[in-house]
Amino acid sequence: MLAEERRLKLVEWTRVEGKLDAGRAAVKLDVAVETVRRDLDLLQRRGALRRVHGGAISNDRFGHEYTMTERLGLNPDKKRMVAQLASSYIPEEGCIFVDGGSTTECLAPYLRDKPKLIVVTNNINLASKLADSSTQTVVLGGRIRPATHSSVGAKTASEVSDYNAILAFIGTNGASLEGGITAFDTDESQVKKIMMQQSSERILLADSGKFGIAYPAKFANFDDFDRVVTNLDIEQKYLDMFSSAGVDVALA
Repeated sequence: MLAEERRLKLVEWTRVEGKLDAGRAAVKLDVAVETVRRDLDLLQRRGALRRVHGGAISNDRFGHEYTMTERLGLNPDKKRMVAQLASSYIPEEGCIFVDGGSTTECLAPYLRDKPKLIVVTNNINLASKLADSSTQTVVLGGRIRPATHSSVGAKTASEVSDYNAILAFIGTNGASLEGGITAFDTDESQVKKIMMQQSSERILLADSGKFGIAYPAKFANFDDFDRVVTNLDIEQKYLDMFSSAGVDVALA
């Protein structure tokens, strides 16, 4: 395979998958990892992708915020598996926070008909799925972001500060070794921060496809969580990071 053909493959794989691992790409191409790394450096200079530790991510994925419809179509089975496992941590009573996002929305079936439970959320879709159940549901006010169907802004931040929760289920747009746990929007990240501050326990819900990607608004470090629920195919380096930070990892 010619060098330029190899580089085109790298760009294609990165675009389709959203990210690319240099080691795995080297095996598929039957070349040295150093060769792939040099190719990725060149492709970044051309503006074809964004170079990150261990590989690359798609420019589209870094700079583009997916709509809620698009989010629901990304790794739906993995998100449902994460939510199913995370449901084992839902208490029967008390107050909990549930953040906005497509993965946290998958918790809806497990939150229904718990009359002693209070769910405080800025997730409009989740709230609508709990509306006819016996679970006490509080929808935080504020400005609705069309991309996430979540309420954000000063009013949301003020209202969430009025509650103390047993635990908070927090979603994320991306998680990387360099960038930490990130979101696309600063207003949304602020709500996440306050939910974490006002909660005794913090659980990160993130399908394995979220790792290796960084977005503009950092809202937490790896060690800011008590537990992370993700998928079995998460890369080992992220498991090691959580482990070294004393964070419990549950794999779905």
